[in-house]
Amino acid sequence: MNSTISRVVKPLLFCTPALKVTKRFLPQALKRFYKNVTVAGSGGTYEVNLDHRKLKTPLGSVFQVPNYALALAISNEWASVQGNITPTWMHLTSLANTVIDNPNHETKWDTVGKTMEFLDTDTIMYRDDSSDDIIQVQNREWDPVMEWFNNRFEVNLKPGFGICGVEIPPEMQEPIRKYLLSYNIWAVNGFFYGVEALKSVVLTIAAAERKLSIEQAVNLSRLEIDYQTQRWGSVEWSHDLEMLDQQSKFAAAVLFIHLNSSERIVKHKMKL
Repeated sequence: MNSTISRVVKPLLFCTPALKVTKRFLPQALKRFYKNVTVAGSGGTYEVNLDHRKLKTPLGSVFQVPNYALALAISNEWASVQGNITPTWMHLTSLANTVIDNPNHETKWDTVGKTMEFLDTDTIMYRDDSSDDIIQVQNREWDPVMEWFNNRFEVNLKPGFGICGVEIPPEMQEPIRKYLLSYNIWAVNGFFYGVEALKSVVLTIAAAERKLSIEQAVNLSRLEIDYQTQRWGSVEWSHDLEMLDQQSKFAAAVLFIHLNSSERIVKHKMKL
């Protein structure tokens, strides 16, 4: 180091006290400020009210969802708040905010495109071949789901080994893309949220189609992690909290899909 620079820098390095971030510089957590949570609306527009205030999105739009069941589920998230409001724990609210505000100005086709990008590196398409034991576990647990998926979409996806992803030809991707595009923009965002949580298009669609339960899909996505922790042990609390967080996100995603894709049919009795 240049001697002149050294004379200036060294005192700064050794004499400057370490900066400390005090609590007064951290954002204050918003505490629950309301007593009652209600749902109002009719037809295809429903709102959530906190006392007499309409719930707003982060960008300031009135929070409006297209069906009563979804509004009721979201109102339950707000009603369940005991102390501080923690938006990262309110997955249904966050998903709805994303659709309403659409901060990246994405179309349904954009979101489906992002979802399809996970297919080449899908969790259960990418196999670990480091030992015979893990190969047997993967084949036993993942192959039946892959077989169901291939039959469902009339494709022939095969898993790959090593560090490279599987190259899936466009003609095999198209039936899956059309399936996702058959849903509305709300449900499509639910699919993307679920795929992000598990890094798996296959498992997310299997759960949405009720082939797998939420717990089964999450456990299958964590197959290799669980295999390694059984051999080498786990960090106390860390793995359990990670799994519960993943499970809550994925459960919200699948519920969001179902609430935005079900149809209510009202049959009227014929008047005699």
